[in-house]
Amino acid sequence: MIAYYYLNLLKVKLIKGLKNTAGRNFLGRICIFGRGSGQKRRYRYIDFFRRLNSYGTILKFYRDPIRTAKLALILYLNGFAAYSLVQQGVIINQLIYAGNSSPNNIDFIKNGYSLILKYMPLFTSLSNIELKPLLGSKLVRAASVNAIIIVKNQNFATIKLNSNWLLNISIECIASMGRMSSIFFNDIIIGKAGKNRALGFRPKVRGVAKNPCDHPHGGGNGKKAKPTVPVNAWKTVFKWRSTKLKKTDREKRRFYKNLE
Repeated sequence: MIAYYYLNLLKVKLIKGLKNTAGRNFLGRICIFGRGSGQKRRYRYIDFFRRLNSYGTILKFYRDPIRTAKLALILYLNGFAAYSLVQQGVIINQLIYAGNSSPNNIDFIKNGYSLILKYMPLFTSLSNIELKPLLGSKLVRAASVNAIIIVKNQNFATIKLNSNWLLNISIECIASMGRMSSIFFNDIIIGKAGKNRALGFRPKVRGVAKNPCDHPHGGGNGKKAKPTVPVNAWKTVFKWRSTKLKKTDREKRRFYKNLE
């Protein structure tokens, strides 16, 4: 009965509606093309901090339309209930632990447990990781992704991401053990245009098919040759450019200094 009480209570307390702006700003002007319409969605408040030092029982799994990974409704022994991201292999009615206390207080660490990196064993699969202590998890939250902790010292832990990037993070940051759920999410086939419209995507229009006032490639009579340097609507080069930010050595030092 207590579980059903929390299920009904969370519909009011931990869920709110979202407004679809269709890629427009406060002036009504389009800033992001190809957005609009879409099915109505609701936002679910998720516990990204997980410093309760308590066991919890998984009551139910949910599919969040905003996120790729699954959510779980967890009822902790102290009476606190919250949504949380789920790791692969976690089942309903399973006990999980969330907190920053010493692992001596728990029997063993398994999938779904959330602990600070100080108590995580080396070469374990991690997800839902904090970038800075007490600021909530920011890394490795998408479906079927994980990171591996490869080095630890007294102050920092080095984790390896799926992109082969190495990050030095404070050992006081919290993470969950295991790979994120929904491992077959990337195998989903859209199949029809209506499903893509329900996801909030509108048809895209080529730049050469627009007017010159709408795009630098637009205008002219008939078809035109391809531009030597393709640009977007704001005249910035977007092709042949790296998708990752190339940080200089000075920026890298500033980045790692902010993690301290």
